[in-house]
Amino acid sequence: MQEIKIHASILQTIIACLKSIFEEQKVADKEVGFILKQNKNFGARDRSMIAESVYDIVRWKLKYSHQLGVYHPAYTKYAHLVLMSLLNRKYKIKNPEIFEVTEKEIQELENVITLPISENHITQSYPEAFYNFCLEHIGEQWHAIAVALNNKPTIYIRVNTLKTTSADFIDLLKKEAIDYEPTQLENCIKILSKNNLKNSIYYKQGLFEFQDIGSQTIGLFLMNTIQNIKQIHPITILDLCAGAGGKTLQISALLKNNGKIYATDYQASRVKNLALRAQQAGCKNIEIIDFKEAKKLKNIDCILIDAPCSGTGTFKRQADLKYKINSEKVNEYSAIQRSLLQEYKNCLHKNGKIIYATCSILPQENEQAIQFFLEQNTTFSIEKTQQLLPTTYDGDGFFMACLKRTF
Repeated sequence: MQEIKIHASILQTIIACLKSIFEEQKVADKEVGFILKQNKNFGARDRSMIAESVYDIVRWKLKYSHQLGVYHPAYTKYAHLVLMSLLNRKYKIKNPEIFEVTEKEIQELENVITLPISENHITQSYPEAFYNFCLEHIGEQWHAIAVALNNKPTIYIRVNTLKTTSADFIDLLKKEAIDYEPTQLENCIKILSKNNLKNSIYYKQGLFEFQDIGSQTIGLFLMNTIQNIKQIHPITILDLCAGAGGKTLQISALLKNNGKIYATDYQASRVKNLALRAQQAGCKNIEIIDFKEAKKLKNIDCILIDAPCSGTGTFKRQADLKYKINSEKVNEYSAIQRSLLQEYKNCLHKNGKIIYATCSILPQENEQAIQFFLEQNTTFSIEKTQQLLPTTYDGDGFFMACLKRTF
């Protein structure tokens, strides 16, 4: 058990983050980054404690609130959540007075932590309605998935083969004494140790990108479905929901800067940094276009629709989504997904392909979306699908499908 003394400035900063996330619906990782940027006086250890505490409380808020309620119904302050987080993480508090509690009360709270919780949704800290919604639509498998989605996210990077090789980059990791582990995916490396790679010269030089192993799988899934097209002529790809452009850059590298990738997003702000990122990565086959102009494209070989979705497969790294997603939101996303498939199918040429993907684990956004599209469009057939679940590998939850035009 590690002893720790919590200073008032640290506690107040954690509480400020939590208030923004839970009361103003701010995105957790962005809010933590913003708060820490505003408080540059904190040292590395304090910054780490703030970030880890905020993320832990966001992930386990309902469980911690339940434990506090079992002990005493008046323990409802944010400071109490911070205390409960520290105790659940096996810290020994050297200054309990900062939380307005005594040593005896801390011992009693530690005893409460050992008590069993009968409700699954509280044990795993999901809103009851959402937990039951997932159970209804996913089945008993949801219990295990819910547990897996509460694991801490693993850091994965993708080596940019336009500028280096995996072997050469691994030599750089060794030089920096960064622990790593190769993966079964080409150019994908798991980072095991705490590091400062985000601020490293290697990142600024575009030698690698941070990208989840599941996200990288989508790029490889796309490439495997278009090998025959690639051999006929320079390929054209429309990345319809490019977002920040992680998969766009990956596909550019996999194509070795050949062919053409049109990148766009229905929210223009999402691609605002893509041109700079592409330049940094050495990608020369990417053209960023306006979303409204994308519908005018014709004879596209492949459309990648990494569709807007509930993000239920990404709770490891976006735990605050657990409190924001409900059945109404899922229905809204389902309508958007069906619309994108329907509206952009005519951009394809004969025998063209749509790669549909989500970071959702819900069938409404995955299999059912594909089934609905095929029922409405008999000139398309399903070539293959792949689902990645956090219970079977150490990444986010993803779904992908290849739809081929058959006329």
